Amino acid sequence: MDKYNIIIWLLPIVFMIHDFEEIIFFKSWISKNKEYLKEKFPKITKRILGSFDNLSTSAFVVAVAEEFVLLSLITVGSVLFDNYLLWLAAFMGFFVHLFAHLAQWIVLKRYLPAICTTFFALIYCTYSLYEIIAHNLFQISEIVVWTITGIVLVGVNLVFAHKLAEKFVKRQKYDSC
Repeated sequence: MDKYNIIIWLLPIVFMIHDFEEIIFFKSWISKNKEYLKEKFPKITKRILGSFDNLSTSAFVVAVAEEFVLLSLITVGSVLFDNYLLWLAAFMGFFVHLFAHLAQWIVLKRYLPAICTTFFALIYCTYSLYEIIAHNLFQISEIVVWTITGIVLVGVNLVFAHKLAEKFVKRQKYDSC
């Protein structure tokens, strides 16, 4: 297996390692930092905290599982059909997502779930992007177009995954009645 196959197959694995940190720590982090967030960011906190307060850890896992399955299908499909443009979009969307975590960390000036694995994932993504560019695996114009596509797809899927998690919470409440 050459290094390009390793780079491709590592994406879902690195994604999952990154999201394990979020799964494990997000609920307790929100509880511990709720007042700080309300004080520092009153306008955006109400909306964000409202959606996370109602989200159980298992519902959050449902959202992460959907993202993982989708990313895995994209990876497998790319390898099977020997077409890596959609994989590039997913990869670059994930890469940009890591910078969003960095920005959150810088603004909050404190630990947040996912920051430790963000650094690990950034090493993988930076090395992978270096290999992609250094060996002309994609043209720069393709990288730009598919990065934009990836950002849009990640954003749309994030909304979908959170809606799925919210439905899961409602289903949990209904089943417990």
